[in-house]
Amino acid sequence: MANPRGRPRSTIPKDLLLTEDNPYTRLNFKAKRLVEAKLQGLSNAAAGRVAGVDQPNVTVMLRNPKVMAAIRYLVRESTKSVEDLTKSDVLTGMMDAVNAAATAAELVMAWREVGKLLGHYEPERKILEIHDYSKEELRELSDADLLRLAGGTIKEVIDDAEYVELDSEG
Repeated sequence: MANPRGRPRSTIPKDLLLTEDNPYTRLNFKAKRLVEAKLQGLSNAAAGRVAGVDQPNVTVMLRNPKVMAAIRYLVRESTKSVEDLTKSDVLTGMMDAVNAAATAAELVMAWREVGKLLGHYEPERKILEIHDYSKEELRELSDADLLRLAGGTIKEVIDDAEYVELDSEG
């Protein structure tokens, strides 16, 4: 089937086509290589060498609005796929880590993460009891009870004490 201009219609879904909406497609070969190198984390000088661009021209090319737009577009598109990750995708990745584990420690860590992801570990439950003592109640407590409230024990207090030996006269 042809469109009004007489060209055959594309059978490729629109979301898979590299269209003019993608600024990367409008770049020349060297600019594309430069963008790819920068997206891999290379420095300006290294990206210029990879792309075959003379050193003084690298900065000029990176400041070009078309190159900047391509970089922004590709970064935005790459983060979209991360936002669409599902629990199943993460589980698949963790199972890959289990299969690739080289040591027992790596294997245990990978399986621990799989167990957490699947909810096989019960959450740690702690009971916290809070009692608001008045000044009068605190005054009436024994030294042992006050020490227990402070989180210590009598043994700790005795171990920390300093002893001075007195002679018989005083």
